[in-house]
Amino acid sequence: MAGGAATGFGHHRSLHDTSTAIMKRALIPIDGSAAALRALAHALDDLAPGEGSELHLLNVQPPLRHALPNPLLSPDVVEAELRHTGEQLLVPALAQASAAGLHAVPHVRIGIAAAEIAACAAEQGCDAIVMGTRGLGKVSGLVLGSVAQKTVHLATVPVTLVK
Repeated sequence: MAGGAATGFGHHRSLHDTSTAIMKRALIPIDGSAAALRALAHALDDLAPGEGSELHLLNVQPPLRHALPNPLLSPDVVEAELRHTGEQLLVPALAQASAAGLHAVPHVRIGIAAAEIAACAAEQGCDAIVMGTRGLGKVSGLVLGSVAQKTVHLATVPVTLVK
């Protein structure tokens, strides 16, 4: 669906459809992709203006699944490096939110992306998750065992997917 957004519940709406409730507290997963920044732009358009509105930006770094790259590095050092990488990936999104006049709260987690996204939304009391899709074509839809599909399944709040 070009130029629009699909909610995680099978509903479609235009980017400028104002007939739906406006978000007050949104979580935007940021992975450094253009799709994630488009999702952020969509959320910035839909976020309720004024006090009480909150924008949460989340980067999830995958856990190490193998031995440490250097046995002399402690797990704390590796975790700190993963967190630093996540913080750097959030910088453009924080700047985009600031340019729109909104303060964003950054979060970096280490774990399985979909589970961490759903958990962060619940812990922060978010009323929506807005996230990008990679949009890799028809085949990706068939194998969309992606983070987006898993997040829709795990989340307890509406999930809007933005191409």
